[in-house]
Amino acid sequence: MYVDSQARAVRITWLSNAPWGRSGYSEQTALFCRRLRALGHDISIVANYGLNEMITTWDGFTIYPTDGQWGNATIDVYAKHSNADIVIALCDAWVLHPDEWPDVKIAIWAPVDHYPIPPKVLKSLAHPNVTPIAMSRFGERMMRDVKLDPVYVPHGYDPKVFRPTPELRDKIRDTMGVPRDAFLAGMVAANRSSGVARKAFPQAFHAFANLSKTVDDAYLYCHCDPMAGHEGAFGMDLDKLRKMLGIPEDRIMFPSREARILGMDAQVVAHLYQAMDCLLAPSMGEGFGIPIVEAQACGTPVITSNHSAMTELSEAGWLVQGDPWWDQAADSFFFMPFIHSITSALEQAYEVRGDPRVRQAAVEFAQPYDANKITLDYWVPALERFGQPAESRQVRRARERKLAKANA
Repeated sequence: MYVDSQARAVRITWLSNAPWGRSGYSEQTALFCRRLRALGHDISIVANYGLNEMITTWDGFTIYPTDGQWGNATIDVYAKHSNADIVIALCDAWVLHPDEWPDVKIAIWAPVDHYPIPPKVLKSLAHPNVTPIAMSRFGERMMRDVKLDPVYVPHGYDPKVFRPTPELRDKIRDTMGVPRDAFLAGMVAANRSSGVARKAFPQAFHAFANLSKTVDDAYLYCHCDPMAGHEGAFGMDLDKLRKMLGIPEDRIMFPSREARILGMDAQVVAHLYQAMDCLLAPSMGEGFGIPIVEAQACGTPVITSNHSAMTELSEAGWLVQGDPWWDQAADSFFFMPFIHSITSALEQAYEVRGDPRVRQAAVEFAQPYDANKITLDYWVPALERFGQPAESRQVRRARERKLAKANA
C-alpha cells in the first residue's frame, strides 16, 4: 500500500451499489474506490444492491452484502468490522436512517434533483453524525439554502474509456445499421420509474416524432430496455409509445435482448456516444447526470433540461425550457420539459451535426470531470475535512504520479 510521508491513510467503508453493477452508482464506486486506494487509503465496500448473503472480494476489495434495507440494518457492524474511520455513502440520502446507528460517522454523497431540497433528504443530511457531500453545484446550493454545510465533490468519468475516437465513427454506424450521413440522436437512460417518467421518455419521443416529420434522415438510439414495463420492472413500454406517436419502426433502435441481459461494458457505450450527433437527455431532474459528461468527453454535444445539475453540465449543447412540476412523493418540484423546446434543440443539433468546433468544445468542457482530476481536486480536500492532514505541494505531486501510474 502506498502512503505518502505527510498524509494519514483513511479507513473508509463505502456504502453503495456493488462496483460490478450497471448503475451510475456502481460505476462511480468502481472509479473512485480504486483511485482512493491508489492514494493509500484502506477501502471496504458495502453493497446496498447487487450482492446477497455472502462476503466476497472484487479487485482486492472486501465486499459486504446487502441487508435488504439499504445498509441501515448492518452498516454499523460492517464499519466496526473494517475498523472504519468514516462511512461514505453514495446513494439517495432519504433511504438512510442515521438514528439507527448513532456511533457511525458518515458522509453521504447525495443526489439532489428537486427544488427545494426534499424534506426526507434534508432529514438524513441534517443529522449531527452526517457530513453532506454535494455531487453538483445545484445540490450544493440547495443544501446551503437550508443551512447545511456540504462538501462539493462532483462525479467523474474514466478518461481512458470516454475520449474522442472520430476515426471509429463510420465503422460504429455501419455496425448499428445507421447511414453514415444520417442524423443520430441517442438516449442513455434507464427505463425505470415509480410512477414518474424521470428521464422524460414521452417528451423526448414526442419531440423526435416532430423532427421526423420534417426530415427523413433522423434516427434515435435508446440505450435501455424498451419493454421494461412488460418484464416486471418499473418502466414504460417504449415501443407502444413509438407506435402511438407514429415514429417508423426503423427509426428507433434499442440494444438486443442478449445485450440487455448480458450487459455491455463501458467501452461499448463510449463507442455509441462516438456514433451520435447529440445525446438527448431532457430529464425531469438529475442529481448529476453521468452520461451528460461522458458524451461530451467523447465529443458529443448534449440536449438537457434547464434544471438541477443539468444547468452546469451542458456547456456544449442546448438547454430546453419547461415548467416546475410538483412531485408529491418528494414534497418538492421536478421539471417538466416543453416538447416544443426539445424539438427546437433537436433541429439545432441537426443543423450543426458534424461541426468539429462543437465537438471540440464538448471535449474541452468535460476535461475537469476526469476522475483522476476529481480525486485530486475534490476527494483529497474532502478527506482533509474528515480528519486527514492537509497535503503539501510535494505530496500533491507524488499523488499525481501515483494516480497516473495506477491508471496507465
